[in-house]
Amino acid sequence: MSARWRLDGFRVVVTGGSKGLGLACVAELLSLGASVLLTARTESDLLAAAEPMIKEHGAARVHVLAADVSTVDGRATLVAKATELWGGALDGLVNNVGTNIRKSVAESSEAEYETMVSTNQTSAYFLCKACLPLLQASERASVVNVASLAGVRSSGTGVIYAMTKAAMIHMSETMACEWAAFGIRVNAVAPWMARTPLLEEAVAKDPTQLDAVCEATPLGRLGEASDTAGAVAFLCMPAAAYVTGQCLAVDGGLAAQGFRGPCVVPHAEKPSAARKRKASE
Repeated sequence: MSARWRLDGFRVVVTGGSKGLGLACVAELLSLGASVLLTARTESDLLAAAEPMIKEHGAARVHVLAADVSTVDGRATLVAKATELWGGALDGLVNNVGTNIRKSVAESSEAEYETMVSTNQTSAYFLCKACLPLLQASERASVVNVASLAGVRSSGTGVIYAMTKAAMIHMSETMACEWAAFGIRVNAVAPWMARTPLLEEAVAKDPTQLDAVCEATPLGRLGEASDTAGAVAFLCMPAAAYVTGQCLAVDGGLAAQGFRGPCVVPHAEKPSAARKRKASE
């Protein structure tokens, strides 16, 4: 495979790396030759996630650190660890950690607002700032912020969550312009609903509500964590060396969809009926 499509020797930090989209990103980056420092709040989750990857890729390329990056101390500990590991240089930062408390504005508390803003938005901004000297020491530095389609279009998953993800996207655009002078690329990805523990928890009481999600998505299915991981890895690659300030929607076509009219969906057989028929065959 061409080196343009590899990440051999790429040194990267992935936050929220013990499960879901973050874990998928770690696995994808490792498969392409990167060395990864994955972090999350719970050490037991990190160790469980890292064990099979260490067996496959070796302890020299898989590193873990339990830290809460929504806090000043957690971010400082993470930056110190990355500095120690890689001699003051960092090639990639994937700001993936995030949370959502699915409530309406009327039902949301101030504490819930602060939790989502500090976890999703504040952590990404201040980690970028803290890692800037390390990224400047790299000749192929790339920051990828994992936002959400909720930051692009209303998705009914809560205003606070949508605000934080929209902020991450615009931060990526403006930071890309400011940091272009340093040779640092900054991009974002905006996943639609994907099969992750966070989503499973959210729909635990009524999993059938995901049927409507599939119905509204042009590709007719939920995303997989690996779909987002592939996009994140691409934005880190030499093949994406001229891509910066972009938000790549990983959404099965949802953001592009306006109205599925008769020329798209035959009246005789809706997508849901076709899927049910195919499943029964």
